[in-house]
Amino acid sequence: MSMSQALSIAPSAWKPADELLPPHWASELLADVRASQQTIDGTLLVTRANDHATLVSVRAIGAADLDAAAFERITVQTYKLIRRALSTHPANIPVRFWNYIPSIHHAMDGDRDRYMVFNAGRFKAFCEWFGGSDQLSGRVATASGVGHTGRDLVVHCLAATAAGKAIENPRQIPAFRYSKRYGPLPPCFARATIVNDLLPTGRSVLVGGTASIAGEQTVHRNQLAGQFRETLANLASLVTAAGASGNPLAAFSEVRIYHPRKRDAAMILKLAADAFPKTARPQLMLADLCRSELLVEIEGVARLS
Repeated sequence: MSMSQALSIAPSAWKPADELLPPHWASELLADVRASQQTIDGTLLVTRANDHATLVSVRAIGAADLDAAAFERITVQTYKLIRRALSTHPANIPVRFWNYIPSIHHAMDGDRDRYMVFNAGRFKAFCEWFGGSDQLSGRVATASGVGHTGRDLVVHCLAATAAGKAIENPRQIPAFRYSKRYGPLPPCFARATIVNDLLPTGRSVLVGGTASIAGEQTVHRNQLAGQFRETLANLASLVTAAGASGNPLAAFSEVRIYHPRKRDAAMILKLAADAFPKTARPQLMLADLCRSELLVEIEGVARLS
């Protein structure tokens, strides 16, 4: 399906965010692999693995019913389960995470919303995973984190046999170095990750959820067209930093666009059709974003070879 065909799909056919799945390209890597499934302390753990890739999915059922301390603990436990599951497979080095956070803006304790509580749990889990906060730079994988209206915390991790190369955006402060205005403990992810042999398309850069942020501040607040342009500039900066030549947006083979307002869908589709190559496979998803003033977030895969 060409991009122009995909963008003409009726709204009723768009994949809804409450399916809480990784993008199709990640699932396709292990489409022929039978999943193993187990339940641990009320948490569902699903693993698909072969010699080249592992996809671990964890669903913490009813996490939205927990208070802040318990939600932080379940986030830590979720990442510990992922680490434990990966340890039994050849492909055990994370290169990409997708996080679906229930009621992401819900007020929790003090000045923290649920996203900040999630970030605290993820930060603590990664500090234990990698040996301290001073070890995070260059080691954490790229990620996306969006909200949904359900009750479960869902996290997917794609892992490879070799470590990817973390890429940061020269236009932005690394997320794990954000100031405390975005929470007592920061978001913990790389802006993008280069992988060499994981995808059929060859050497590629996995680009995490990217939005209209310069430095660490939101720009073009509540202005969809301005935010889309700024997001494209950040995507181009990332892909260029990863080593792509020519038009960096033309390198994208996969594009997933999150947005919180249904009424913006038509405009987003038009802007995307103008920005990305017709060979890209777009996926539009309705989802709350990590900051309430953000109107669009884009992730994807870009070819480097």
